[in-house]
Amino acid sequence: MPKKIKVIFFFVFILFISSCGFKSINQEKPMIYLQKVNVEGSNRISQTLKNNILLISNKDSSNKYIVNIKITKNKFKKIKDKTGKTTRYDINIKAQLSLENINTQKVVKKLFTNISSYNVSTSHSKTINNEKIATENGIQRISENISSYIILYSKIK
Repeated sequence: MPKKIKVIFFFVFILFISSCGFKSINQEKPMIYLQKVNVEGSNRISQTLKNNILLISNKDSSNKYIVNIKITKNKFKKIKDKTGKTTRYDINIKAQLSLENINTQKVVKKLFTNISSYNVSTSHSKTINNEKIATENGIQRISENISSYIILYSKIK
């Protein structure tokens, strides 16, 4: 008998959890049209960022925006060993977003930053590859943050 009660309790518990009404905020397709996206900065970084942000654009939307982004990338020495050689670098990527609503001419500005670290390897090519991966990860995080910000801003406006 106790085993049957546990099984019934388990199914009732699952039923309550599944019907709680939770819904992800980014589940619906965004109703935003990015008419123009201008990105200043390194070609590789700016093209990746622009492509990631344009994924949220929908031509059927009445909310039209012009997006201007200025990207800067700086590399800093983070950790040195006893001999003075650098063993770890930080990459600081900053993206200054300017979002202009075409209908209301309202402009919103926001700064997004990301700091990624990478280790210096024994070979130069591995170090360059580590830097490339850290940069790509930072750009990916910044583009996700910018996309989320644009979607949320368009919903609360």
